[in-house]
This record gives sequence, structure tokens and C-alpha cells, in this order.
Amino acid sequence: MSSTMEGTEDRPSQLRIYLIVLAVSTIYLSTGMVTGWSSPILPKLNLTAHEQGLVTSLASFGAAPGPFITTFCLDTIGRKGTLFIIWSFYLTSWIILLVSQNVYVIYIARLIAGLGVGGATSGIPVYISEVALAGVRGRLGAASTMMIALGGLIMYWVGPSVSYTTISIFGIALALIAFVIFFVPESPFHHINKGRKKEAEMALQKLRGYSTREKLEEELEEIIKTITQKEENAIGWLEGLKHPAAFKGIGLGIYLSSMTYFSGLIVQGAYAQTIYTSFELSFSASYVGVVNTFANILFSFLPVLFINKCIGMKAGIVISAFGCGLTCVFLGVYFYFIKAGYDLYDYSYLAIVLSVANTFAHSIGLGALVYTMVAELMPMSVKGIGMGLVGCVGSLIGFGVLEIFPIIASAYGYSTDFFGLAIIMFVFATLAIFILPDTTGKTLQEIEELLS
Repeated sequence: MSSTMEGTEDRPSQLRIYLIVLAVSTIYLSTGMVTGWSSPILPKLNLTAHEQGLVTSLASFGAAPGPFITTFCLDTIGRKGTLFIIWSFYLTSWIILLVSQNVYVIYIARLIAGLGVGGATSGIPVYISEVALAGVRGRLGAASTMMIALGGLIMYWVGPSVSYTTISIFGIALALIAFVIFFVPESPFHHINKGRKKEAEMALQKLRGYSTREKLEEELEEIIKTITQKEENAIGWLEGLKHPAAFKGIGLGIYLSSMTYFSGLIVQGAYAQTIYTSFELSFSASYVGVVNTFANILFSFLPVLFINKCIGMKAGIVISAFGCGLTCVFLGVYFYFIKAGYDLYDYSYLAIVLSVANTFAHSIGLGALVYTMVAELMPMSVKGIGMGLVGCVGSLIGFGVLEIFPIIASAYGYSTDFFGLAIIMFVFATLAIFILPDTTGKTLQEIEELLS
């Protein structure tokens, strides 16, 4: 009996880990507001088409160098310090937007916000992957998705009915909520990297809540072993990128990140008002964004409850990618009939149904699992530069998608946009079956050995 009790007492506190990850994920509230900002804001500003395109896409362009700044910060001031840097980018951008509506000032604010987005998508997953237990990392990705969706929901819901200035005030308020990161512990991995074993032990105890030292020391030794192996095999980052595990990890990371930008969700989020006001609906076009984002919040729980637990991360991502491709086909057909002159006013509900279906397909895998897997695939020796490269390339792809989408729509119609996205997603999904490893339940060391 005592043995059983002792084993039970030594189990790490999953609730504690969930709360810590939830606190860190509050930064993603600003990410959601930044990505959804252009949809309700563009109608409030007297901008040319070119200026609208830049205002929408500059956040993605600004996100490109964000991961490299994050990389430097991760290895110098630590994971927790990096969270504060990301937070400061968001807060600064909202303050700038509050004080001026000049288009060039808005450009600067959007670029700074982009630095936050780039830092959040590359830095926060590193922290989560290092503090979470191996069996729950995939589930914890849903917290990030939920917070991003919640930030977007606030923007879509409140944005159309309030002023430009009020939206900026909301942005500042949500950024201030993320100050709770002050209370989270530093990653034990970073402490060990800097030779601070005592601090690593204290941080790990805060994360796990062990009642005895046996399990604490056992996990700490596993971390030390991982770090020691990294130091023994330490090489320059240029040389490190040539290592099979690093090369594969970064390549797969770029591949996974690219899928999220072609899924259809990002363009709908950025251009929802523009898309659905281009033809007559039986309800306000803003409802599409609100319902779609609310659905995203609800669907973000699916990977936690079912996907990661029942079929694993790889299968979840593959199914999600195929689903996004299929829903983009249906969206393409819908917009084709509208462009062809068919009266679909009585079928306006299809706009919401198809949009929500695309969100559902994205949420069950690409939304919650991709960035968690990307962080897992990065070997410790190149994790910083690897996440930076993935984030940079992904952001540039996002910038390109957001820039090209309205140009293609103007020339050929929205149907061509969505048919193109569908083809790309089907290719991505098919490749995933053959090249993507399943990291579910594996430690970071086991994943690195698998890639090697």
C-alpha cells in the first residue's frame, strides 16, 4: 500500500503544468488581435488598395526577423526573458496605433507587431516543449490555439462596432493581461545550459510539484544528460545545420509551418470583411468572422480531448491538411457560382458553414499541433537558429500569401484563390504521410535520435 501511495505522490502535477502553459499562452491573445486587426479596421481607414494590402501583410513581413531576435534572446536572457521581449513588442505596437492614424505610423506599428508574432510562434513553443511532460505536449498546443482564437474573436466581435482608438485600447488591455508571465518559472533546460543546477532544480519543482526528491532528481538527471550530450557534440551552428537531425528537423519545420499559411484560415481571417462584403448576404459580413473565430475556440479543445490522445500528432496533422484542402474546394465552388452570376442570397448561410468547416479542419491538427511538433523536431544544438529559420521562412510565405490573395481575387475571382489553396494543401497532406514522423509520447532525446 505504501509503495502505491508513494508512486502516486511522486507523479508530477499536470494541473500545475496546464496553468503555467495557460499563463504563458495569454501572450497569444495579442497574436490573435494582430492577425485579425485588418478585417474590421480597413473599412474605418481611408486607404488606397495598395495601402490596404501593406497594412494587412506588413505584420507577416515584420514577423520574419522576429524569430532571429527570439533566437538570440532564448540563448542569452533565457526562455522567460524572451517571453517579456515578445510581450513588449505587442504592447509597443498597440501604444503606437493608439497615438496616431497616419498610414506610415501604422506601417511601423504593424512591423513591430509582426516582431511579436514572429517571436511568439518561435519562442513560446520552445518554452512549452521544455517545461511540459512528454505525453501532454501535443494537448498543451490547444491552449495556444484557444488564446489566438479568443484574441481574434474579440477583434471580430468588438472591432466593427467601436472606433479605431477604442480597438487600440482593447489591444493594450489584453497585452497587459499577459504580464502574468512574470510568475512562471524559467525553463530548467536554460538553467542547466548556464550551469545553474540549483536554480534548475527549483524551477523543475515549481513545474512538477513533486512531493519527494526521487522523481525530481531522476528527471533533472535526464535533463542534464540531454544538455551534456549537446555540449559534448557542440559545434558551430553552420556545421550543426549539416547534421542529419538538424537538417531534417528544420526542413520538416518549414514544411509544417507552410501548411498553416495555405490552409485558408489566415486569408479568411485577414480579409473576412472584404471577402463577404463583395456580394450580398442576408446578414452582416462581420458575423462570418465572429462565428468562425468562436468556432475556432471551441474546436481548439478537440486535439486535447481526442486527436492527440487517440490517433497521435502525425495522423491529426495529415487529416487536418486533407480537410483544409477539401473545404477550400467547396469554398472555391461557392465563390465560382457567385462570380458566374447565380443568386445565392437564400443560401447565405453557406458562407458561414463553409468558413466554419475550414476552421474545424484547421483546428484539429494544423492549429494546435503544428508548432508543438516543430519545437519537438529541433535538436537542442540548433534549436534557436532552427526555430528562427522556420519562423522567418513561414512569415515570408505568409506575407506572400496575404499580398497575392487580393491580387488574384481582383483578376480572376475568389474561386481561383481557394482552388489554388486546395491543390497546395492536397500536395502537403500527401507528402506528410510519407515524410512526417510521429513524435507523440516521445522525449526530446528520443525524437532527436529518430531524426538522426
